[in-house]
Amino acid sequence: MPLSERDALLVELMLQAELFCSQIERLGKKKLPLSEVHALLLKISQCRGALTQLQAKFENDELTIEDPLVCADFRTLVMSLLWVHFFARKFTDFKLFRRLVQIESGFTYLLAGRKNRSDGTGEPQ
Repeated sequence: MPLSERDALLVELMLQAELFCSQIERLGKKKLPLSEVHALLLKISQCRGALTQLQAKFENDELTIEDPLVCADFRTLVMSLLWVHFFARKFTDFKLFRRLVQIESGFTYLLAGRKNRSDGTGEPQ
């Protein structure tokens, strides 16, 4: 089944999140003391756990913004990404921070356009 535009955006945000994590991980291992690297890697691991859950839904053709479980996993991902940024704040440049903002704002955009579950119109009650 082909992805809708909105669901394709969700997949793109997942890719951007993985790229963000990979870049932060690489930089963190170079620039942080070992004790701080462990905390950073724990948060990155939490991001990748959420991404694994989302990837499994994608592979089973179940990845859609209309699914409350997908939204919950993506919210977990966004929160973990914010913590990753917090631990990496000493070396995060504008480009990396902008990527984080784009992920969060893209998810917010998708949530704002999500249909209301009770009546299917998408209009607030």
